[in-house]
Amino acid sequence: MHKVAVATVACWSAMIAMDADADTRQPTHIPAQQLGSALQALAHDRQFYVIFAAQDIVGLQTQGVTGELTSQEALQQLLNGTGLTFRFVDDKTVNILPIRAEARLLTESTASNTGWSAAPPPPPADTAASEEDDELVTVTVIGSRGLPRTDVERPVPVDIVSGRDLMTTGQTDLAQQVQFNSPSFNSAKYGVNGTTNYADPASLRGLAPDQVLVLVNGKRRHQFSALNLNVAPGLGTVVTDLNSIPSSAIERIEVLRDGAAAQYGSDAIAGIINLVLNEGEGGSVTGTAGTHKEGDGDTFKASLNQGFLLGAEGGFVNVTLEAFDFSGTNRSDPYDGPIYPATPANYAQTGPTPAFPYATANPRRDRGVYPQGAFVIGNYGSNENRTYQAFINSELPLSQSATLYGFGGYSEKEIKAFGFYRAPSSAPNSALGVFPDGFVPVLPGESIDYSAVAGVKGTMFEHWNYDASGSFGENYLDLSAYNTVNPSLGDASPTEFYIGRTTSNQAIGEFNVSRLFGEVGPLQSMSVALGAQVRRDNFSARRGSLESYQVGPLAFSGRAVGASGRPGIAPEDEIDISRTNVGAYVDVESDVTDALLIATALRFEDYNDFGSNLSGKLAMRYKLTDSFAVRGSYNRGFRAPSLAQLGNRVNTSTVQNGEIIVTKQVSSDDPRLAQLGVADPDAEISDNFNLGLTAEFGGVLGGEVVLTLDAFHIDIEDRIAITDRILTSAFPAVAALFPQTAEIRFFTNQIDTRTRGVDLVTTYSNKFDSGLSLDLSLAGSYNETEVLSQRATPAQLLVGATGDNRNFLLVDQTAIELIEVATPRTKILLSSKVGWGDWTGSARATYFGSVKAFSTGLSGLDPNVDCDARNRCVQKFDGKTLVDLSLTYAVSDALNLTLGANNVFDTYPDEWNSFREGFAGQASNYTNGQIPYSRNSNQFGFNGAYYYLTAAWTF
Repeated sequence: MHKVAVATVACWSAMIAMDADADTRQPTHIPAQQLGSALQALAHDRQFYVIFAAQDIVGLQTQGVTGELTSQEALQQLLNGTGLTFRFVDDKTVNILPIRAEARLLTESTASNTGWSAAPPPPPADTAASEEDDELVTVTVIGSRGLPRTDVERPVPVDIVSGRDLMTTGQTDLAQQVQFNSPSFNSAKYGVNGTTNYADPASLRGLAPDQVLVLVNGKRRHQFSALNLNVAPGLGTVVTDLNSIPSSAIERIEVLRDGAAAQYGSDAIAGIINLVLNEGEGGSVTGTAGTHKEGDGDTFKASLNQGFLLGAEGGFVNVTLEAFDFSGTNRSDPYDGPIYPATPANYAQTGPTPAFPYATANPRRDRGVYPQGAFVIGNYGSNENRTYQAFINSELPLSQSATLYGFGGYSEKEIKAFGFYRAPSSAPNSALGVFPDGFVPVLPGESIDYSAVAGVKGTMFEHWNYDASGSFGENYLDLSAYNTVNPSLGDASPTEFYIGRTTSNQAIGEFNVSRLFGEVGPLQSMSVALGAQVRRDNFSARRGSLESYQVGPLAFSGRAVGASGRPGIAPEDEIDISRTNVGAYVDVESDVTDALLIATALRFEDYNDFGSNLSGKLAMRYKLTDSFAVRGSYNRGFRAPSLAQLGNRVNTSTVQNGEIIVTKQVSSDDPRLAQLGVADPDAEISDNFNLGLTAEFGGVLGGEVVLTLDAFHIDIEDRIAITDRILTSAFPAVAALFPQTAEIRFFTNQIDTRTRGVDLVTTYSNKFDSGLSLDLSLAGSYNETEVLSQRATPAQLLVGATGDNRNFLLVDQTAIELIEVATPRTKILLSSKVGWGDWTGSARATYFGSVKAFSTGLSGLDPNVDCDARNRCVQKFDGKTLVDLSLTYAVSDALNLTLGANNVFDTYPDEWNSFREGFAGQASNYTNGQIPYSRNSNQFGFNGAYYYLTAAWTF
């Protein structure tokens, strides 16, 4: 963080006490003007000091203040909508605080260090503040259209993660930085797993990735373009790619752990992640180099953040450039599966044949292609990644009542993923004349992401704040496949393919107004916000090269069709669909008394493709004492099905029971689904309850303790899910409509779920007389999701089915487990930071609870494996704790060096049950050693210890 200059506004006569009794209402009239001038006028009128960081008020305007107001009420109205709040340090000094996660309140000792005394001389024009004065976060605006509030003042729970907190994790991408800061947020890296290779799924409170809404500077962020169609947490969802935003552009992150569809619209069932971009002037350069204990995964990251003043009225432009290079890891076990086809019994007479084109009867031994004994053939790890990003944030005051703003950025990610080994012994997936020894498909993807937001904000009619903006954001993913074949083309197949492109974009126009009123009848204060939004979404899929999807002549003899590892998008699978929705909301928040706060909201949205929805919210906070409060909320929300869920038709390639299977995704507009009795997906409806306790008190070992405890209950009706694979051979009605397809699946509102849990966050902070500073935090989250019920499978689909297929459920065991047990129900974060002089040490312990995953071939002899009467088995992977350490030395005021180690004890998840562990069976998902750690569940990755060095220079 940049060091700040503390500007002051002086008083010119004796001070008055600022306790509750003395803070009486007085006639107040301050016209709309620059915030700094307004604060000076109020300080002169009320006889107190006001302290603020100069860059925090640059370019800010304030509405006029008129009426019989206390000093606190006047400050609230002056700061409304500015992103600032205030705190009385003593009876004569007020701090104006930026709403950022690292803002520490200036203490009495800090104020005295400026040279003031009880009878103050003229204060200095500016005073340097140490970085330590810029650490503690207490204030945010997310979740409320009214006043900024501290965590213990809010009626709903919010985590604040500062830019500095992100950096101190030692992680290099944004999603993993949040992973090790927020207890209710969970995200992990994947390999050999479809589109999760290119954008990490992330969940909040154990819900799906598409049930959390992502904002940037309070504006809705567009989604990634590709669906997750592989067997992994978040199956069937579209994520918002946090890693498309450079972490060095982030000032803070606000994680709202409460339903908020009534305020912000669809997708906010689980909550909101709001990314707040850097502002102001000053610059920094940061470089990181690291590697893993295994000797791979070399990491290099460089970022530049530079802010400039813009115009004479205090505008700014803040620019971030970032480059990232990661060499990838591989954690596959030695391969123990079959390689070559069985040697023909009459080989001595026939010699090589098209089915066995080898000049020796024992290809592996005699040709020396693969070593004898164990060897690694798979490539399962975090994918090779090269990323280039640029982001900008800017504001320019146009007048006393209008400020022009804009922000946005560009991200280019080049990801190199891999598929499973295609052994020559697997005839359907091989082309022996091209790859006589088999092959591992290489699956590159290039993700391009860009966005722009422009608007104007200010005051109108003296008392109303307004914000009008337009935005556009787009992501497209170009997929290719190398080192592979289209088996149906045989030896004529090329080895490089263009798979196609998926694109998702979003255009938004919106207008918001708000006003903070003083007393309204018996109410102490009231704020009102109104707004309307028009949004257009688009999703498209574009075909790949001909050979990537072509049905070759060998298809009729059992060879697989399309590029092995990732079939291409065929012309009949192309799609380009759009929809428009219009929404309007009203949000009212009132301090009924000093103790009681009530907030309500209503939002109406109308979609042109499936209809309308009305969402509502009611939240309250009641102060039992100055230190303790209770809070609660109820949210009736919704999530509209994404266009990718409605329109995706792309085939996917997966491994099921040890076999590579191609599945056809059927789009919702396919008329054949209606013939099977399948209805179009509708919106999910949620009922979200939260009940919490907050506490804030000093004097604990000389420091300050803040604690929040929240219990939540979330019911989701008509939850959108992708069906299990439906084998056409088992369902005659399906086969009649899809005669050339082996299996299909589609989206449906098939299930109802319930999620319950508890979140705890507590912090302790102290600065000792010896110069030692100590910050401690303990945060934990427990959540449990249960599938309560499932709709009956349509009778039309079951016509002609026999045996157990007559009881077929569209959402079966594997999909249910991905919802219920594939992500940790428990996560606990314990962190500490100790500062002394030029040295700062940090330690973090993160516990990830157990997860479960289904696989055939598991052994019931393993105590971590449970099997039912039908011998369907699930393996439990025990909870583990990761420990991270770092030490920072301030070489100078401008240069810091950090040496760190993440996962210092080299902890890995449990492996799949296998022969290698001495059990009687081997999990099919182990894939003969290629996938030792589950890709069907999510804990914390599988890369082991990581060591890094970071240099940060500020200017």
